[in-house]
Order: sequence, then structure tokens, then C-alpha cells
Amino acid sequence: PSVRTAKPRLANPIVEDKKRPTWLAVGSRMPSMEYSDSEADVKGDRRFSGEKKEKSIWVSSLSNFSVQYNFSVIAITLKVMADKYPQNDWVKELLKGVVFAGAITGQLVMGYVGDLIGRNKALCLTVSLAGIGALASGLTAWGDHYAVYGVIAATRFILGVGVGGVYPLSATKAAEESGSTDVQKRNLRVSLAFFWQTPGALFPYVFALILLFILPTAESQFRVLLAAGCIPSFFILWATMNEEESSEFRNKGDQISTMEILRDRKMMFNLLGTGGCWMIYDIVYYGTSLFSPTIVGKIFGSGDNLVKQCWQNIVVQSAGIPALVCGIYVQQRFGTRNLQIAGFLAIAAAFFVLGLLFDPLKDSPGPLFFFYIVLMFMLNWGPNITTFILPAEVYPPKVRSTMNGISAALGKVGAIIGTFIYQPIYDEHGIPVLMVVAGCISLIGAALSFWTIKPSKVTLLP
Repeated sequence: PSVRTAKPRLANPIVEDKKRPTWLAVGSRMPSMEYSDSEADVKGDRRFSGEKKEKSIWVSSLSNFSVQYNFSVIAITLKVMADKYPQNDWVKELLKGVVFAGAITGQLVMGYVGDLIGRNKALCLTVSLAGIGALASGLTAWGDHYAVYGVIAATRFILGVGVGGVYPLSATKAAEESGSTDVQKRNLRVSLAFFWQTPGALFPYVFALILLFILPTAESQFRVLLAAGCIPSFFILWATMNEEESSEFRNKGDQISTMEILRDRKMMFNLLGTGGCWMIYDIVYYGTSLFSPTIVGKIFGSGDNLVKQCWQNIVVQSAGIPALVCGIYVQQRFGTRNLQIAGFLAIAAAFFVLGLLFDPLKDSPGPLFFFYIVLMFMLNWGPNITTFILPAEVYPPKVRSTMNGISAALGKVGAIIGTFIYQPIYDEHGIPVLMVVAGCISLIGAALSFWTIKPSKVTLLP
């Protein structure tokens, strides 16, 4: 009888080829396995693909829900407080600005801490800060309106640090604890975690509607709205406290210093793709906050009724849910790069069309509402998803959380830039010109994505 001889197993070229470049272009072949898992490590993580895998995805999802709830709740809270606590012009800007400053701080610091001590430990720390900030903002603000708004501002900075840290840690955790080397499966988990930011942005208005009917005073309503932001933190802490880190983190090697990162040219090119595109997207997205009230007012009519305002925001925010579902499907079918480029182009087209048609349609609420919803759909469909995915896809475990945090922080810087550059345009030239400018900036985002992002590899393993 013939005897079969086993073929010699080929060496893993990615692991053993030390001449292979350490850093790869954004979205190109996934980072070298010498910085990631060995095949045995990845297979070892697959043993946790049951309970641990399910817990990991709902922890990341709840973290993202908490982020947007705590960001968005201040808008409706200020309206609830307005009659009891008079608001000067600086109040809204201060309360929105401090949470952005805190978020940038949290993204930078907690991203680095995640690479230093572990994703789960860092996530426990950052959600603790978010929970403390949310609870304190609802329970410690007493006195006249100056004291109340001052205390809320201070506690929302702490809250901002906490929710800012969730960005890099939740994305990294979702990717690394997937139990899979398939890049698209990992991206799907990151996308599903990110999906819950939109329900998180919508829920403050749903919750406010409930509180307006069941609580008798504005005092109790606004305190419950703010303090409720701490509830997700308790569940996340309970689920994450004693979790073991993934093998990708355990085998990532020694920590890289910030100066080493800044000196690496290819790393900076990667950052141009992940952080630069995120910044451009947020410049465009947060600029819409200037003209959205005008358009919504023309569509639904003006009025200070809180119930009516809640329903208006629920309708507008709901447009993001089907957009995200569609975007996740397209990302899985065509890849991160293609979705981001197509997304920026679609946003540009929506801005140009609405900018050209705004004056002719300003007295036609129906068509104006249709084109506005199309714009909101496009804003949520493409780069909104991909900018969150890319850092977890591109960077190796040694710096994945750090670079994710830097990319997210650049996004928030873009949001601040957007509010400043659009205001003079809005005041001088009006909404149509502002929309055309936003469309042109979106085209820059498409060009930058085309230049810096290359197609992803199918799997982490050769």
C-alpha cells in the first residue's frame, strides 16, 4: 500500500519576514502579525466565541449608546431648564464647549491608557468618569442660575473625559474580541457597536417626552435627564471589571512612546487617512447644526412647545437608523474604502442639491423636508461609519487604542472648526452658500480618502 507523506508546512511569511515594513498605508494589508496575533493565539481566542463574544459586543454597543446620550441630552435639558433658570448667551456655548474639550482630553489620554494597561481596565476607568460626571451634573447643581450652570459645566467636563475615552476603547475592544481573523467580520462587530450611537442620540428626546408627563416640575425633569446618563456605566462596569484581555493585547509587545509614533512617517501618513478624514467629516457634519433649526422650523413651524420640539428631533434623528443599516451592509459588501469615498461624494451631492433648491423650496415644506432627510441620510450613511472603523482596522495592537484616540480627537477638533468657519458664512451669505461650501469640503474628504486609504486584506492571516 502506498504511504502518504505529509507536505511540509510553509513558514508564516508575515511572522518570519523581518524585512517586511512595520507600518502599512491606511486600509492596506492588515498590520504585520509580529505586532498582532500568532495563528495559535487567534485560535485560542476563538474558544471564547460564545458568552465572552456576546458580552463584548453588547458592552461596546452600550458604551456607544451612552456616548451619544450624554452628548445629546444637554440640548433638550437646556430647554426644560429655561423657564426656571434664565440662560444668558454664553450658557449654551459653555455647556456644549466643555464637553467637547473633555471629550478631546479623554480620547487622547484614555486611548493611550488603553494601550498601556489594557482595553478592559481602561474602559472601566473611563466609564467610571462618565458615570460620575453624569450623576454629579444632575444632583449637585443647586443655587441661583449662575451656580447651577457653573456646576453643570464643571461636571460635564468630567463627563466629556469619560465619554471621549469610550471612542477608542469600544472600537478596539469590539475588533479584538471578535474571535476571528476575518477583517470584514471584525469590521462588522465594530460597525454594530457604533450603530448604537444613533439610538443614543435619539433617546434623550424620547425620555424627555416621558418625563414631561410623569414628573410634575422642570426641576425634577432636568435632573433626571442628566443623571440618567450614569446608568449605562454601572452595567458596563459590572460586565467588564474582571474580563481577561484579548490575546492581541497580551502579545502586543512593549509600549511605543508618543515621540516614536510622531517620528514614524508612515504612521503619520496613516493618521492623515484616519484622523484627517474624520476631521473633515466632523467639519461638515457639525456645520449642519447652524442651518438645521431653520430648516426644521420651516418644515414643522416655529414654536417653543417642548413636546413638539421633542417629536421634531425624534423624526430627524430617526433618519440615521436606516442610513446606518444600509451603510453597514454596503461596507460588508464593498469594503471600508469604497464606502467612505462614495459617502463623501453622496454628501457633497446632497449639499449641492439642497443648496441650489433651498430658496426655490423655502415655501414648500414637503419637498424641502424630503431633500433635508436625504442629506441627513447621507451624513449617517458613509464616513460616519467608516471613520469609526478605520483606526481599529489599520493600526497594530501596540498602538491601536492610542491612534484610535488621536483620530477621534482630530474629529472633535473638526467639529469645533466647523462651528467657527460656518458662522461667518451663514451670517454673511445665508444657508445656500453655506451648503455649497460644505459640499466642497466633502469633495476634499473624498479626495483624501482616495489618496490615503487602500483596499483591506480579507484576513489577518496569510
